[in-house]
Amino acid sequence: MSTRGGVTPDAPVWTELAPERAPSDEERRLLEWLAAAVDEPLLHDHVATAAVTAVCRCGCPSVRLRSAAAPIPEARVSQLSHGSRPDYFSVSAAGPAGVQVVLHVARGRLLELEVFAGEGVAAPVPDVRDLTDVTVS
Repeated sequence: MSTRGGVTPDAPVWTELAPERAPSDEERRLLEWLAAAVDEPLLHDHVATAAVTAVCRCGCPSVRLRSAAAPIPEARVSQLSHGSRPDYFSVSAAGPAGVQVVLHVARGRLLELEVFAGEGVAAPVPDVRDLTDVTVS
């Protein structure tokens, strides 16, 4: 059976953490920086109370998130979303060496901090000073 980044295609994407952990300093800086691109106080509340619930199995530094903050209302999510989706928006930026960082928000709640440089590529979390092209969609 073939693998991608050392993970078989039918394997779960996430390794659940028990117990959950606080975001690392690097993750926290990245979350705060991405959230600062959005004029939405509830998103800032989510980032302030974020917990990491799982890590990606492929070796990249992507993490799944949870927050106890109140959800962002659907009407506001629609305003922030490309295509006026009431259930999803993201904040993304480009990093060095083709790294993309994306803060995913689904159903009004933080879902994931994705750091992607290719399937199974274990790219480091980029420094926020190296990020460009911030997009809210």
